[in-house]
Amino acid sequence: MTIKPKISTTIACRVARLDRDRFNEAISGGFFKCAPNTIPGRARYFEPEDMIAVCLYRELLEDGMTKERAGHIACKVSNAAKRHPEADYISLVNTYFSEWGEAYPAEDVPKYEEWGEVYFGGTDIRKVTTFNVAKLRKLIEHYTKEELSYHGPED
Repeated sequence: MTIKPKISTTIACRVARLDRDRFNEAISGGFFKCAPNTIPGRARYFEPEDMIAVCLYRELLEDGMTKERAGHIACKVSNAAKRHPEADYISLVNTYFSEWGEAYPAEDVPKYEEWGEVYFGGTDIRKVTTFNVAKLRKLIEHYTKEELSYHGPED
């Protein structure tokens, strides 16, 4: 059994290539709601699966999304990845009646050719965005190992 290390916010931000101060502001501002809990004066520690949200948050910001939307989507996709650790791809499904969408393993989402014939969640699919979480997990593992080899889990 491989032990997966918990890492501090400092290391998490280096792995995800995020500015730590801006990330902490996003957490305290309520834009990134799926950060692990902590208490004042204690460090926040991230599990490897938590890092999916952190990395996606940065990617979505780079794509031009607002902090609120990027945080919401990153958390939805990350939560679906946690519920389905065997899934290599997670799809965010937007319908005509859901502003933010819901995340599912990609294999559970109807193919686009079927969208006009099937309902998903009780309504029509408007669009689907699919995230390669298998690749993201590998990148997170690689860069976490690299950071820990230099600094250790606390830094």
